[in-house]
Amino acid sequence: MTELTAKPKQTYGLIVGIEKYHESSWNVKGGGPVNDALKFAEWLCQKQGVPQGNIWLCLSPLEENQEQVEQCGLPVAEATLQTLDNIINNLLLRKSGDLLYIFWAGHGLITSERERRLLCADATYQNWQNFDLNSLLQLLSSDFFEIRNHICIIDACANCYLDIPKRPTQLGGKTFNSGKPREDSQQFVLLATRDGEKAKVSSEKTGYFSQAVREALEQAPAEIFPPNMRVVAEQVKQRLARLDKRQLPTYWYYRSWDGDKEEQHLNPFEIPHNIPQSNASKFVGREEQLKQLHQLLQDNDIVAITDVTGEGGVGKTELAIHYSWENLENYSGGCCWLNVKATDIGTQLTEFGIVNFPNFNPSGLSLDGQIQYCWRNWQSGNVLLVFDNVTDWAEVQRYLPPKGSRFKVLITTRQRVGSPYPVFPLGELSPDAALELLAKLLGQEQVEWELDKAKILCEHVGYIPLGLYQIAAICRKPGKVPC
Repeated sequence: MTELTAKPKQTYGLIVGIEKYHESSWNVKGGGPVNDALKFAEWLCQKQGVPQGNIWLCLSPLEENQEQVEQCGLPVAEATLQTLDNIINNLLLRKSGDLLYIFWAGHGLITSERERRLLCADATYQNWQNFDLNSLLQLLSSDFFEIRNHICIIDACANCYLDIPKRPTQLGGKTFNSGKPREDSQQFVLLATRDGEKAKVSSEKTGYFSQAVREALEQAPAEIFPPNMRVVAEQVKQRLARLDKRQLPTYWYYRSWDGDKEEQHLNPFEIPHNIPQSNASKFVGREEQLKQLHQLLQDNDIVAITDVTGEGGVGKTELAIHYSWENLENYSGGCCWLNVKATDIGTQLTEFGIVNFPNFNPSGLSLDGQIQYCWRNWQSGNVLLVFDNVTDWAEVQRYLPPKGSRFKVLITTRQRVGSPYPVFPLGELSPDAALELLAKLLGQEQVEWELDKAKILCEHVGYIPLGLYQIAAICRKPGKVPC
């Protein structure tokens, strides 16, 4: 694959860092996004030789970080919706060049239609000023835009809009008009999170993702500009995995060199799924189990997550949910979640195909015929099927895909014996993990203040996650922000 090349003098940058919002409860405590934006601007200008006049720096700093902004030596604009819209539509749109970098650090969310939205500094609960990232990317790669290639680095949450309290009925937001797709454009997008995840900031006033990006860029060969973003992305993923911050950077790459060739990689907006949102506000103590489950599922077509206690509440469904989100990129054919106690399984299976796949029409066939139609006409790529809450193995027998196919099956059940499939037994948390979960639910200070009582409570509920949530529900303090 031919690498993207660009001249620094023909490179532009739109760099955004927002840590202070008109809705003050959304402020990023201690800061971080502004620091990350300034360091990215420094890398572009001082390390890569991009002219300062080619950089648009839009910041919204907390008061304690204002001096850092004043000392940066670059013109700074407000990070409001109107300012950013003007830069994109009236300034950048008139430029021609080799490459545009977009760096964005701040709050973000994802809609029920899986659209990524980026919140601007003037966002409030009454008016959620935001950009539709998808439509912006379409504008950049259209013939309306004269800068051919684009590298977008987005350090923002992808919290689900429907899970956010005090949300307006209509989200609104800025969408962009675009022209015809260009045939000579490349676009690389690197996101800090997958759908539903939160981008985390360290105590050192930097996003873990942004810091990993900087480290990867610094290690890139100095003589190559721009750095190879596939290599950068893989290094960022490895760094985040070692930190174990429960967020996984996701990227996709698009090119159309000669008008008829395109390559896509891990576009999080294009993998069909109906994975439910987690009911657990915190997920701890199961990291090793997630790795073991993945390996077991790679070695077998079907795996059943079972409850070794037989009492429920150990987190079988939550483990399946987190596994599905964390490994969605490995199942480009989609992840179909089937609730065994809801509508007929066959109906759920065929409806998933009808909704997500073009020309998918199993109507007129018998139930068995419709199921066989699914296996033969499903979208290409590996597929994950999740059968949740199975109480009788016979419930799912007729709905299982052929052995040795590209379909993997994950079953959650309380059944402890008689499984015809490889079993992944799940029990109580370790005492330390149970205490960690309680601390995350109630607050570290509160648990440390009454540590002995907290340990007794954990033991009282048998270190079962559901029991810990029930305890926390009694005394948890309110007060949540979008991300």
